[in-house]
Amino acid sequence: MNRHFFYFLSLVLLIPFLVGCKQSTQNDTKRSSSINPEADGPVISFQKEVHDFGRIITGERVSYGFRFTNSGNSPLLITGIRSGCGCTVGDYPKDPIMPGNDGRIHIVFNSSGRRGFQSESVRVLSNAEESVVTLRITAEVLER
Repeated sequence: MNRHFFYFLSLVLLIPFLVGCKQSTQNDTKRSSSINPEADGPVISFQKEVHDFGRIITGERVSYGFRFTNSGNSPLLITGIRSGCGCTVGDYPKDPIMPGNDGRIHIVFNSSGRRGFQSESVRVLSNAEESVVTLRITAEVLER
């Protein structure tokens, strides 16, 4: 638990520095693709990137489907997902998602052996303009 808290705290402290350094480049890239509808390539757009399961009992397995749309102009291919730990696993569409179509990334969180506030991330890898998107699930795990 302490190790996870340390990593989370380190991440929180480093994000402003890392984002600040690259912010103008990322904003310029996003702005150019949204201004130019003729831009080639897939764009993955999630309805939301964080889901809170609320309070759950230790040992419960809960799942959520993160809905996304290919808002680009060519087929979107999800190439894989990577979770931060073994307690979080996911499933994703293996077939290309055509422009304008949508899909879901299904995440399952196993709370066995966990208690207290939990925050886990899943990285979605694709051929989209933004090739890595991080999804996050949170929960407060209560003892029976």
